[in-house]
Amino acid sequence: MYTMSHLLIALFIGVGIGGFVGWYVAVNNRGDNKRKVIMDLESQLDQAAQSRADYEAEVAEHFAQTADLLHKLTDDYRAVYTHLADGAEQLCGDQVSISEAALTAPAEDAKPHLVEVAQPLDYAPKKPDEQGQLSETFGLDKSNSSAA
Repeated sequence: MYTMSHLLIALFIGVGIGGFVGWYVAVNNRGDNKRKVIMDLESQLDQAAQSRADYEAEVAEHFAQTADLLHKLTDDYRAVYTHLADGAEQLCGDQVSISEAALTAPAEDAKPHLVEVAQPLDYAPKKPDEQGQLSETFGLDKSNSSAA
């Protein structure tokens, strides 16, 4: 029937073919796995970039709408003030004086509600006949310093 050498040859051929097929499958799967991971990471990066762009667009739209609403609110307040001023002039006559400047829109460069602000002082203000706190001799008694 079969001799031992035939069985060993068949065994070596089978092991060789099996090893080659296993090596081929391992190499192909490993490369596909890396490609698949790279493709997944690239798609996640694209999704993150798209979601960030969408978020930035929503923020820009939100602030644009907020600016429009504040502009409308300012116009509505001006309309209410004008209505009240007209009613006060009609009903009270000369007893109430409303300035025309309050009815008009303020100039863009004029900011009367802001006051001139001075830089804060890093010392306490002194009286004209005293030395300031930043003086080298502030708080020192001259009689004790000459004795030392």
